[in-house]
Amino acid sequence: MVTGNVNIAQLRSRAGRTNVWLPALLLFFLPLSTSAISIVAVLIALLWVIEGNFSEKFLEIFSNPVSLAVLSFLALLLLGILWSSDAAAGVEVLEKRWKIAMLPIFLTAIRRESRELYVYAFLAGLFVAMTVTYLAWFDLIHYADVSPVHLTKKTFHVVYNPLLAFGIYLVFHEAFLQGRSAGRCIFFIFLGLVMTLDMFITEGRTGQLVFFVLMALLVLQIFPHNRLKAFVVLSVLLPAVFIAGYLFSSVFKHRVDTACQEISQFEVNPDTSVGLRLLFWENSWEILCRHPWLGTGTGGFQGAYAEVNSRNSPGSVVTDNPHNQYILITTMLGIPGLLALVLIFIVMFRQAFVMKDRWQRVRCAFPLFFLTIMLTESYLKVYETGFFFAVFAAVLYREIPEQRLDALRSGRGRCWLILSYRANIEGSACSQHLDDRLPYFREQGIEPVLLTGPVGETSSRWIHFKSHSLAPSGIRFEVRHFLRRHLVKKWQFKIVETLLLLPVFPLYLLEKILINLESEWSWWFLASLRGYFLCLRLHPEVIYSTGGSASSHVAALLINRWTGIRWLAETQDPLVHDHDWQRSRMVLKVYTLLEKKICARADSFIFLVRAAREHARKRVQENCRASVIYPGAVPDFFQEGLYTKKEKCHFAHFGSLAGTRNLVVFFEGLQQVFADNNAFREQVQVDIYGSLDGASERTMRSLGLANLVICHGLVPRKEAIRAMQQADCLLLIQNIIYFSCETIPSKVYEYLLSGRPILGMLYHNEELKTMLVENEHQVVSADDADAVARAINNFMHTFAVSSFSSKPGRRIWTVPDAVEKLCALSRGNNTL
Repeated sequence: MVTGNVNIAQLRSRAGRTNVWLPALLLFFLPLSTSAISIVAVLIALLWVIEGNFSEKFLEIFSNPVSLAVLSFLALLLLGILWSSDAAAGVEVLEKRWKIAMLPIFLTAIRRESRELYVYAFLAGLFVAMTVTYLAWFDLIHYADVSPVHLTKKTFHVVYNPLLAFGIYLVFHEAFLQGRSAGRCIFFIFLGLVMTLDMFITEGRTGQLVFFVLMALLVLQIFPHNRLKAFVVLSVLLPAVFIAGYLFSSVFKHRVDTACQEISQFEVNPDTSVGLRLLFWENSWEILCRHPWLGTGTGGFQGAYAEVNSRNSPGSVVTDNPHNQYILITTMLGIPGLLALVLIFIVMFRQAFVMKDRWQRVRCAFPLFFLTIMLTESYLKVYETGFFFAVFAAVLYREIPEQRLDALRSGRGRCWLILSYRANIEGSACSQHLDDRLPYFREQGIEPVLLTGPVGETSSRWIHFKSHSLAPSGIRFEVRHFLRRHLVKKWQFKIVETLLLLPVFPLYLLEKILINLESEWSWWFLASLRGYFLCLRLHPEVIYSTGGSASSHVAALLINRWTGIRWLAETQDPLVHDHDWQRSRMVLKVYTLLEKKICARADSFIFLVRAAREHARKRVQENCRASVIYPGAVPDFFQEGLYTKKEKCHFAHFGSLAGTRNLVVFFEGLQQVFADNNAFREQVQVDIYGSLDGASERTMRSLGLANLVICHGLVPRKEAIRAMQQADCLLLIQNIIYFSCETIPSKVYEYLLSGRPILGMLYHNEELKTMLVENEHQVVSADDADAVARAINNFMHTFAVSSFSSKPGRRIWTVPDAVEKLCALSRGNNTL
């Protein structure tokens, strides 16, 4: 029995090792033999199944953004059969997409360290194919319809020239951008020139078009910091190459002249190569206008086209392919299909920025290559380019594994799976709440494994996975965050945002009308799948959902059901509150149901305020294992001796101001103080770190206080904490709404650690009031300007006679304490 297990393990190991080399063989055969491609592809799939390790493979498949984008596109194609008039044709469409459906298999078969091998295998295959064309050009070989004028068999130039164009880019990339030795550079330059000549003696116009596009990109990459030099080189090089090709290549000249002639004669004679494409596009546009939102369904294009063709151009052929990937997908699946297609390449561009190694520039060229050639043909449908897309995408976009994962997988460490939509985001309270705790988890011997949304930067310190939202609101939210990180100028952001999100906008409006949930509500779907496979691989002790977004709790709920792993659910703001609910009844029902599910399933439901816990218990009316943990602040962020008393008394507010959480009542109270004692006007300054809302600004100006207020805007956290310790009085302001009784602002704990006096303007929050009073801070009602004026007046008199040195509070709450309590809950101690 043991021998049998050993033999099976050896068979699986050999299958995996063999599969590393087969993608290179497939890439070699791409420009040479479709039969060989099919045999190798089937063999790769067979060995992939024999190798096993499916939990690890599925984890990587669902962790890879490019793989997820492709799978989402294929899922939409599958869904499109539901509204297709011809389901059989829809199944046939899916069958023809099996090539790109192989991407997840290729992704987990290739070896990252062998990227150069795969690239060189592809170039070797191209070199063999190119050699054949040169032999035909010199009239040394004869076969099929190949001749010195037509160097490729039948219509193979449609595939060969685009592949050749990408090969030329790769060769010149090796020569100019990979730091090769002088000898190798000369070799690659010579090879690139020979391949470029072959480009212009063969007939593929799409390949010639994308050749110029890729050469323009290459020049920009060679001169990344000198756009003027790049522009000059482009202005000379590309026209020179075009003119040389036109003057010295009869094939290129003929193809250019023929294209121009066929375009000019389209109205008279559409029955030409270019004319038919224009006719296909013209008739397809009518289909698009009729079915813009969902299209004709997967497989419905040919029937819809036959109907339009019989009316508009009965003498022309009926087609199942308009020779444009964008038109084909949009006619079948409408705007959602077009978005799903384009999203694949947007994700590829994004990964090119994230994965910073020597292949980064190629990762930019690859999506640009496909976005260009798909204008003239449905190249994801074409056999060779479909495989090229799947294999090369796997080669370029497979990510480097996290070494710490291997240690966890082998059982050499403890870990928690932490689900939070926001993490590693500067200035985000939800993110800081979690980010502050991570080092203290490690001190407890727990390795935190983060599963978050894409809006924050990928952490280099922690094991960090990301998932995306699927709904239009989530796509819009995440695209806008990505653009804000990379486009500093507002006009650039607006232009790119409009171009990218305009197609999403109608679907976004429809979603908001039907499902007015938070923007990231759909994040739970992919997050739950990814989290499930992480659990299978890492066997975490605890699933810990936090971060302010309800979707993290939905994902954790599903993972808990599938795995049975202990679950701690922490809500920063209550999911539901009993009065003044501002959203729809449907949303209230959804959140109420989620609250009940958490109470029923979670091993502990953690609140940040006792009032929130008690109100939730009353709503659920069932046994709820609920606890309260004050999040606290990090003591190490604070330094002693920073405060020095200044001539003016500095009142400082930190954080955002919006709604009824504003400075209106404070300014009104300040004006009353000045009315009683105008000398105080020269002794007061108000510092605002963060946003200033409109209502506060209007009140400030109407009362003539603008000259006393300095808006510092958003500042880095360390700078904000330093300013906090140097202020004379810290302002804490709550919204004048019922919800305030269930919340304690996270900055309270930093205020308490700073040692500075606090003026708390609270609203019906006895818990927070007790916390501040016990530490000898002043508390007034947030809607009582007279009480605020008395507090400011008392404070100013104290400031005039006191040294005002810093002193720590009698009782403070820290992040290490909070993490210890979380760990206690994970061990079953529910007495908090």
